[in-house]
Amino acid sequence: MKEELESVNLLYTKRGRQWLEQFAIADREVAERIVRSLTLVSHSQFERSLQRILESEVVEREAPVAFFAVREVDAGVSYFEKCTNSDSGEIDALVHGADHGSEARIASIIRNYCKTSPGTLLNHPTIKRMRSSRCRTIILVDDFIGSGKRTSDFIQSFWCSHSVTSWRSLKYIRFIVVAYSGTDAGIRRVKKHKARPEIVIERGCPSFKHMPWRRQVIEQVRSVCQRYGKKTCKKRFSLGFLSVMGSMVFEHGCPNNAPAILWAPSTDKKPWSALFPDRVILAGEKSAFPPEITRQDPVRTLLDVGQKGLAKSGALMRRGKTGETILIILALIAKGQRRQIALSYATGLSELDCLRIVEKCIKWEFITQSRRITQKGRAELMAARQFKDRSSKIPERGEECYYPTQLRRAARG
Repeated sequence: MKEELESVNLLYTKRGRQWLEQFAIADREVAERIVRSLTLVSHSQFERSLQRILESEVVEREAPVAFFAVREVDAGVSYFEKCTNSDSGEIDALVHGADHGSEARIASIIRNYCKTSPGTLLNHPTIKRMRSSRCRTIILVDDFIGSGKRTSDFIQSFWCSHSVTSWRSLKYIRFIVVAYSGTDAGIRRVKKHKARPEIVIERGCPSFKHMPWRRQVIEQVRSVCQRYGKKTCKKRFSLGFLSVMGSMVFEHGCPNNAPAILWAPSTDKKPWSALFPDRVILAGEKSAFPPEITRQDPVRTLLDVGQKGLAKSGALMRRGKTGETILIILALIAKGQRRQIALSYATGLSELDCLRIVEKCIKWEFITQSRRITQKGRAELMAARQFKDRSSKIPERGEECYYPTQLRRAARG
């Protein structure tokens, strides 16, 4: 399927052109790479993915299931005491006022989903409601686990309730945290909480530090982010919060773990023109967000990782989407790019879908369990590099019917 919208379209907006003009001519190619490499998550992609995860988790868990939208709270105060409406006696999913972040969108997802089965799917229930319904699972829903502090504080506010701690110690309930994405450090922090929550995410947080690029290219990106980050009012976030160098941007807002040159607000002393000023996505830039996560240009990906011969062979054009994905994964692993985040980023697949392709490669003995390229895998790549266009003799392969072209040759070793 042709991809009509890409992150590079951000540079064609008025704000995108203004942003790019702030860079010296010698640095503009790197600046363009930064924008081109962003993973843009639209409202529809975000909502569909989260609901799909919620539906999947409910099938696997004992009902009833309680859902809560993660938000900023005081970790030392019970969530149920602080957020219970004194008039209605119900839980307020959102804080009072109009300044609502991603929790408003998540609360809406939860509310609509719970309407499908109000007896077993509980929308921000009180302690009394969970007790009477014999709730067995508490699912906390977030958009992004960055440092992990907000999510950990939210769990801790539940932990202030003696009923919750008692239920957990007796193993009556379990905690599950569902998020669209998260950093490794943030996920580790949340997992360490005494509630021992399970973590389920759609995809890992892509980072410029872990892109499937040569080391020289990564250092060039880091240098540009640091040098121009000093020109913003968020100098200490030049590489993003905790120097994550995140490259994922949601249509509802840009995380602060992305480099400051993308989102730092303009001030009198530091008049920087950001793509997403103060982390807000304005109307012009919203048009660049595709309805689904799109894979990176496969030829460009292969060139970036140093697979020039394979990129020029034309083999990718003859394998169908599944075969193309397998070749990209083998090519990246052959160059030492084994991280799940890098593979998922390059293919545009979710964590689960990417893992399924990796498992196929292991089954076919193209790679080992530790994600090392095997002799068979190298033979497959070599055959692809030597590919000659025989379109007049060979019909198109279907996307879901990929067969290794060199399996028998490789098996003979």
